[in-house]
Parts: sequence; structure tokens; C-alpha cells
Amino acid sequence: MHFSLSAKAYAKIVLHCCKYPHRSVNGVVVGAVSTKKDQGVQIQDAIPLFHSNLALAPMLEVALSQVETYVSMKGLSIVGYYQAGETVSSDNVAPDDTARCIASKVAENIEKPCLLMVNNAKLLEDHVALKLFTKVESEDHQWREANPKDLSLTGESQALHAAQRAVKSRLYEHLVDFDNHLDNIQLDWTNTDINKAIDNTNSALME
Repeated sequence: MHFSLSAKAYAKIVLHCCKYPHRSVNGVVVGAVSTKKDQGVQIQDAIPLFHSNLALAPMLEVALSQVETYVSMKGLSIVGYYQAGETVSSDNVAPDDTARCIASKVAENIEKPCLLMVNNAKLLEDHVALKLFTKVESEDHQWREANPKDLSLTGESQALHAAQRAVKSRLYEHLVDFDNHLDNIQLDWTNTDINKAIDNTNSALME
């Protein structure tokens, strides 16, 4: 199964990591499974969730419920989970118990789920700083590393530059994750303005 990641989804994962460089962060990715043969899963957006207690079950349930309602109105669904460790220079991207457990929870109602682990050491390099893991069927909390070719970033060169521009412009300061929203419900966890800014940057780079 192939997973293609949009520039917007990738940039928001990077921004989430940059906003909290000394903390673990997590979120979900949303998109759609193609109805065409061999077209795989298109990941269209990323929804940042937490930067404090990643595994706090009650808050996770609330967040997932709200995200599912929001994306379903757009004709999309949750297709996977992402997580980054708390060490900025770490390139150890093997999923820990927290990642495996939450990813398995997220995957309960997903036909072809993915787990994306962030390689913090490569975040601002000209390489996709993600490693893909897929669910082992009939095994609880078991995920295996996928072939790197099974994950691609749409318009990779432009998308990487768009993410780098977003970081250089300190766009991460305005990113809202679900933790922020719980502290102040006036904050927009859907990140409407961030989405527009990333889309505009990516469009400009493609011209």
C-alpha cells in the first residue's frame, strides 16, 4: 500500500515539532483511500493533537471524536497517526509503546492505517523526515517498518521548500494543537489560517 503525503500535511507536522522542539508531539493525518486500483492512500492534512501528555486517554477520546466529525464533513477520514520524540537531534524513529498503543487505537476503524514517526535530526534537511510503519494484521499494537518507497511527498522539492519557508517565517508560533485548544477554546485547532499560508507558499513555489 502506497501513502502519498500532501505539502500541507508535511509542513504542519514539521511546524508542530518546531513549536515544541524539546517535547514529544503527536497528531493524526487525514485523507482518503483511493477507489482506483493501486492508487493507495492520499494524506491531505495533519491535525496536531498534543505536546504534553500524549497518552492521556480521556483527552485523546475527545480529540479523536471532534477530529472525526470535522473531517467527515469534508468527505475525509482519519488515515493514520504521527509522533515525534522529545530529543531534537534524535534520529531514532522506532515507535515506542505510546506510539504503538495510540496508533493502534486510531487504527481501530481504518482499513489501511499508517504510523508516521518523525526523524527530528532531518527535520530541516532536503529530505522527508518521516518513516512509515504499517499495521501487522491480527496483532494488537504491532507495527512494522514499511518500504521507504511506500511513502512519497507530493511535489517533494517544492513541498520541502514550503515547509522550510514556513519554519523560517516562524509560522509555528501560530500553530494550534488540541492541547492549546483545551487551554483556550477560542483557539482554532483546525488551523484555518495556517492551512491558507502553507497552500499559498506552495502555490508560489510551483509557479
